[in-house]
Amino acid sequence: MKYIYNGKEITPNVGIYHDIYPYLGNVTEKEFYLDAEKCAKSWKIGNEKIMEVLGEHIKPRTPSCMPLSYGHLVSIGAHLNVPEDSEPNVIPFAHDIDEAVSVMKERRNIDFSDNDIFRHYIETNKYLQEVFPEFKISPLAGYGMEGVITTAELIRGQDLFCDIYDDPEKVHEFLSLVNESVINFSKFVRRFIGVPEIQTTGSVYLADDFASIIPPSMWDEFVIPYWNEYYEALGKGCNRFLHCENTYPEQLKYLKDAKITHYQPSVADRLTIENVKENTDIPFDWLLYAYHITEMTDEEIEAWVDKAVQAGITNIRTQFGKYAWSKGRMDRILAFYKAFEKYRVE
Repeated sequence: MKYIYNGKEITPNVGIYHDIYPYLGNVTEKEFYLDAEKCAKSWKIGNEKIMEVLGEHIKPRTPSCMPLSYGHLVSIGAHLNVPEDSEPNVIPFAHDIDEAVSVMKERRNIDFSDNDIFRHYIETNKYLQEVFPEFKISPLAGYGMEGVITTAELIRGQDLFCDIYDDPEKVHEFLSLVNESVINFSKFVRRFIGVPEIQTTGSVYLADDFASIIPPSMWDEFVIPYWNEYYEALGKGCNRFLHCENTYPEQLKYLKDAKITHYQPSVADRLTIENVKENTDIPFDWLLYAYHITEMTDEEIEAWVDKAVQAGITNIRTQFGKYAWSKGRMDRILAFYKAFEKYRVE
């Protein structure tokens, strides 16, 4: 299906939270993560059921070992906590800024592949590829990373944002070491899966939500230089895609200094279409939150979509997962697609 407004193609984009797969497969999230056979079963049943509802609009999600944003952190020694029926998480492991610097220096040349979780991802993805030959599943699918500020906070904890005031020079040393590790991990992953270390086409992707906790006036010192270093190390002549949630409007004016070509605010309650446009002219997508759409009427969803379309946004998003399905609210996702019908040209 193709949709046009004022001569520009617009795309309704519906994301699928991975928590729906163990739910539909009747397994716990821990089993989905740790048991390759139950993981495969969940992907099979989940995709079949989702396609029964949304098959006219959406493609099945490619199976993988459970998506984990903390792969890099695990590879440098963070402990991964795997609850029975919620997402895995990591616990900060540096008690002060000096220990944080020391930890990163000690692990500067670490072998990112030398841990049981890494090996689990390799084995599980290999098994999933055998079960689902119709998909192309990367050997490290799901084993992800976070940007420099988020990674630093997950190592040091929330005290990082006090350290910035108490010992800024030591924080810069820490952030430089963290960024170096994130970059090296990304290059390692690219080598491992057989693609060039440095991209020359497409977009270099960065997710760094906790950067939004740093005050806008400090972004040019504590955020932008490290983002630029990241993008420059991993791409030449590429677009720069940034995902950073919960930002303030005042932070958006700094995006141009990192040469961002597309911004994804995702969940950011302080942002409106109007104040984003007031603070940056960088293209951005717009998200109807998964926890809002389930409570909206057809008319409210249509009005939300119309506002985004008429504002010139071309990538208009929503998401669903276990919550929408368990509450019997998948009709809200169909209403989202229906709201685009007036713009449909084929």
